[in-house]
Amino acid sequence: MRPFTSWLSLLVVLSGGVAGPAAGQERGVVSPLEYEGWRQYSVHCARCHGQDALPNPVAANLLVSLAPGGPAADKATFTKVVMDGRPERGMPAFAKTMTPEQVEAVYAYLKGRAEKRIPAGRPKEPAEQPKQESKG
Repeated sequence: MRPFTSWLSLLVVLSGGVAGPAAGQERGVVSPLEYEGWRQYSVHCARCHGQDALPNPVAANLLVSLAPGGPAADKATFTKVVMDGRPERGMPAFAKTMTPEQVEAVYAYLKGRAEKRIPAGRPKEPAEQPKQESKG
């Protein structure tokens, strides 16, 4: 096999293959809460944790931290870390910067990323729910 083909094959294997999204799940579609989480993450978290929460040498790998069994996989631990910070590791507290609702939204987004339900990149904005007519 030629070197280019070998590298291309390796890239396909490492990226999860050429298969599409899971059955019944359109790639990049998120709930309104997850979309708001992506927005808040982009504003408050991405400068240290990286766009799309991809691993980097500056801050904790959130895809590992929030994965099942990770050190911040549950919402209570994640919320405490975000609100109180980890000053000894260089992470500031966000209690005066973010509301509990914003932290919950970021958690929902990152949990989806860690569980590989939400791909890297800007998610599609959820379509508005159809308005139901009121019965009078």
